[in-house]
Amino acid sequence: MRRRWSLVILVCIAILLTSCGSGSTPEKPKETSTASPAAATASVDKNTYPVFPDPDAGADPAVSAEQGGKGFKGEGWETNTDFDFVGDPRAIKGGLYRDAILDFPGTLRMAGPEANSQLNATIMSMTYETLLGMHPATLKYMPSLATHWQISPDKMTFRFRIDPNARFSDGTPVTSDDVVASWKLMTDKTLQDPGNLEVFGKYETPVAESKYIVHVKSKELGWQKFDIFANGLRIFPSSILKNMDGAAYIRDYQFKLLPGTGPYIVKPEDVIKSKSLSLRRRPDYWAAKYRANAGLYNFDEIRYVVVRDYNLIFEMFKKGELDAYNVNRSKTWVEELNYDRFQNGSLVKTKVFNSFPANLQFMAFNTRRKPWDDIRMRKAITLLFDRQKLIEKLFFKEYYPINSFFPGTIYENPDNPKNLYNPQEALKLLADAGWKDRDAQGRLTKGGQTLQLELMYRDKGSETFLTVFQEDLGKVGITLNLRLVSPETQFKMEMQRQFDFVSAGWVAGSVFPIPGPEYKSTLADQLNTNNISGFKDPHVDQLCDEYDKTFDVQKRVEILRQLDSILSNQYHYVMEWYAPAERFAYWNKFGMPKGTLSNLGDFYGSLGPSIPQLWWIDPQKEAKLKEAMANPSIKMESGPVEDHYWQEYAKSHS
Repeated sequence: MRRRWSLVILVCIAILLTSCGSGSTPEKPKETSTASPAAATASVDKNTYPVFPDPDAGADPAVSAEQGGKGFKGEGWETNTDFDFVGDPRAIKGGLYRDAILDFPGTLRMAGPEANSQLNATIMSMTYETLLGMHPATLKYMPSLATHWQISPDKMTFRFRIDPNARFSDGTPVTSDDVVASWKLMTDKTLQDPGNLEVFGKYETPVAESKYIVHVKSKELGWQKFDIFANGLRIFPSSILKNMDGAAYIRDYQFKLLPGTGPYIVKPEDVIKSKSLSLRRRPDYWAAKYRANAGLYNFDEIRYVVVRDYNLIFEMFKKGELDAYNVNRSKTWVEELNYDRFQNGSLVKTKVFNSFPANLQFMAFNTRRKPWDDIRMRKAITLLFDRQKLIEKLFFKEYYPINSFFPGTIYENPDNPKNLYNPQEALKLLADAGWKDRDAQGRLTKGGQTLQLELMYRDKGSETFLTVFQEDLGKVGITLNLRLVSPETQFKMEMQRQFDFVSAGWVAGSVFPIPGPEYKSTLADQLNTNNISGFKDPHVDQLCDEYDKTFDVQKRVEILRQLDSILSNQYHYVMEWYAPAERFAYWNKFGMPKGTLSNLGDFYGSLGPSIPQLWWIDPQKEAKLKEAMANPSIKMESGPVEDHYWQEYAKSHS
């Protein structure tokens, strides 16, 4: 399942190396960062950091070892105690990290209508935890809320042993009942979340065998079934959920959060609707001393302020009012990040090449409405979108055209149409669809009506290329009306299907593709799902089911390539372009591990550890930055612009 909107990043073949697995993990290179001397005394030997410190400290004495309580040894269970650091243990806690967002989400709920946003995904990753984690470099499972797990021989039943030390932010112990209650919320029809119902509804009701042991059985065989439940279900407190259904959750938690087990908390006073939101680091986080969290979650406060204009965000960043800037415009990257602050190293620009799963940037038709239910119409508009001209003339050749629903991955079907600009072919298709007459102004008509479509978009900066598209359509007699709306309005109208044509994008919501919630026919006519175009195809439904049941990696690749071909040849999306790396700039006061981001991290840290989870304020750099700000002749070290650490890592760990 994908989340709403982000720039696109290239994915490496390395993400296919593992499916449901555990065990030892190959280590990263010994050197993990250039840390401040203030943290030099911290050990970089992972074996000095226990995986399960004080394992029985929080155990209920009434629960036996056999039931997962005090004295539990894990015989007959799987776990992973050989993983390397994700963060840098020499990181320093404290300080404030400031970032900007274009819009305030329509809700802060973690599920239900309008919950599927980029910011909510980031908040969820910082405030709620899953039963297991996944190492971003190796994709091996790591303990999280559960210390151990079992997979039945038929791969249909999964057992988990809850860590007796795990606690919610209100101090409540985490138990098996919380797992059961969280699943029930995700599958409650009154939650109005068909995507979650599609995913989690394929399990039978979980069973709490004891306070600390829970099992769940999948209704059908599938290679992702263990992963989705272990690494996809966020755990909420049953003490609250037992008194509410999905409808009550929607009503009562629109802009407040249930207690979570994660390292951060969002307090009611830190939510200023339409203006800002802050996450605050919990001093009482239950897993702070676990090896999995060494060097992670360092900022005391992470503050997001709403700034509804990219240009203003950039100006605030240059003034030092924001700490980092996600560079989503190639002109800014090429021409505007070379002034004196960058030259003396006070500001740093970087491109990170890692394995963050590729995203989609596109314009989607609403095929529930005429004439966009006609494939000839959709293909014609696609052939009138001159991507190559835009990439070369406007985007400084910084992007690659998207020709797949899985761009930059081994799932991409090489035989997909490339959709080069072809107005002659487009006019033939339009004529076949009945649009062959013209009025006095030269506009295409059918039955006396002119051919026009309205494109809804949320970013005024997109007008740079949308007006070119508008002009190209006008040349052949098609009227494109551009409709700028707020990001909140666009997202709501997408989910409610109130559009003809919309400029949109999806950021990856999981490490491996989960195509069902995006493209299955059963979700085409339901509100609040990612199937915004209304895609229906029985062969796609069949392939989604086959993909779910296929354990062989190469066969899954073949299935997704078939799926990719069908999706691409139905022209529900007018595909745009993607960048091969994550581009951003920041003030040179931060420490960070090698690689800048994790292997699965984007700028926001919604899928894998990134700036909010990995970085810290380096006191020496911060002091040097203050000197450089006062004296421009002072030079700061900034390193190379391009960071290929994770590409090199993939080669050495192939």
